[in-house]
Amino acid sequence: MHVIDVSDCLVLAEAVTGLDATALGRTPHIVARVESALAAPFVEPGGVEAYPGLVLKAAVLCSRLLRNHPLPDGNKRVAYLCMIELIRRNDREWRPVASVMDRARMVERLAAREIDEPTFAAWVEQQVV
Repeated sequence: MHVIDVSDCLVLAEAVTGLDATALGRTPHIVARVESALAAPFVEPGGVEAYPGLVLKAAVLCSRLLRNHPLPDGNKRVAYLCMIELIRRNDREWRPVASVMDRARMVERLAAREIDEPTFAAWVEQQVV
């Protein structure tokens, strides 16, 4: 499976926020929080995938970036874009049926913990072909 690494995430953060990716990458707490979030979907306790399937991994990636809140600004937008990038890198297509406003609201609900990761993953599955 093709993954998103710290530099990928920070380049997306630079595009979203205008903050320099290199400078963000020199900030230890930012890097640690991003690394933690990016690793979460791929944990295998006892050799068993905790989050099987691309869509669930992508949803967990988005969720954990939101929870870890690594960036000074743009966390929701960056988390959303990292999720889409993970989906695209793994030969699936992000073709949302939800409106832009509905997509933003789902990410906001996930960030506020109004919905859980499985509920968000089910919604993501509807946006992927």
